[in-house]
Amino acid sequence: MHNMFSMPVNRRRILQAGAGIAGLAALHPLAALAQEGVQITAVGDKVKAAAKPGPYRIGFSNGFSGNSWRAMCISALQTEAKNTPDIAEFVVVDGQGDINKQVNDIETLINQQVDAILCIANSGSAVAPALKAATEEGIVTVPFNLPVDGTDWSSYVGTDPEKKGAALGKWLSDTLGGKGKIVALGGLPGNSYTAAGWKGAQANFGPEIEVLAFKDASWEEDKAKVIMADLIAAYPEIDGVWCDGGQVGAGAMKALLAAGRPLVPVTGDDYNGLLKLYRAEKPNQPKFDIGVMSEPTWQGIFAMRAAVSLLKGEEVAKQQILVPALITAANYEKYIRPDLPDGVFTDTSLTDDELRAIFKA
Repeated sequence: MHNMFSMPVNRRRILQAGAGIAGLAALHPLAALAQEGVQITAVGDKVKAAAKPGPYRIGFSNGFSGNSWRAMCISALQTEAKNTPDIAEFVVVDGQGDINKQVNDIETLINQQVDAILCIANSGSAVAPALKAATEEGIVTVPFNLPVDGTDWSSYVGTDPEKKGAALGKWLSDTLGGKGKIVALGGLPGNSYTAAGWKGAQANFGPEIEVLAFKDASWEEDKAKVIMADLIAAYPEIDGVWCDGGQVGAGAMKALLAAGRPLVPVTGDDYNGLLKLYRAEKPNQPKFDIGVMSEPTWQGIFAMRAAVSLLKGEEVAKQQILVPALITAANYEKYIRPDLPDGVFTDTSLTDDELRAIFKA
């Protein structure tokens, strides 16, 4: 049996999941401040784990912590853990962008006998054996945000990066009229999210879209600006920029500005800095356009609640896939947060005060 259930998540509205809804029922009352138009689809048969008495120790293997998205994600998880009586301890370990270190971190969490491991993988293939080992030890494993190879984990929560990349690739191609010279900027070298997104994008480019270069930019604005400056020097004509993250999209556009080159259509996600840059520069940049899709910083909350539900012997969906809406010039005003720092990702469960505390604004 293959179960699927979709529910919309409206901006700044409390989500509730009642008993009997496939995959989402076990999450109890769900609350997240989310972008309008996000869909949550429960995919696959419902799964269960052996019930354990609580309260529980939850570990989180974070692949790296090099940008504000991760800071917001961790803050949301810490708030959730603090407000969840079933959680006695929440342990965060940082892979620092090193694939081997993250594998070692997961092994350390296994040795510490945590009850569940949440994970954002640097490499979906590299962490798969470690999560399988944890699952075989009776530890609930819930990767989220970045997919993990195989199915030897308890449950997964996140977007489908290949479909997101495809939608952004189609938007860029259509915006350029199916022809033009583009460059592409991704995230951490070797990460599965960028690889899947770029695969989807390439499949949706028109036949006259020429890819000049693809570069990893580690989802960091400053790094993207430096990399884009080199690309600008190498290529006198760049008609568009495909990015899977708004930070690198913003960095690329700022490099074009610094070089005195016209701004061009760019893709990314709900990075406030990119939305603010678009509002500021569009009046003077006729070719500047944005096509972005959010990557909710609250998705870890769903992963944590799935883990607790499984530990209590309740059923959840094998996968909960988030399908965000496309944000363009036509609707970006609903998402921009002009009173908050550039580093904010606008699809968040955090309050303005919590955000200001993170960004010291």
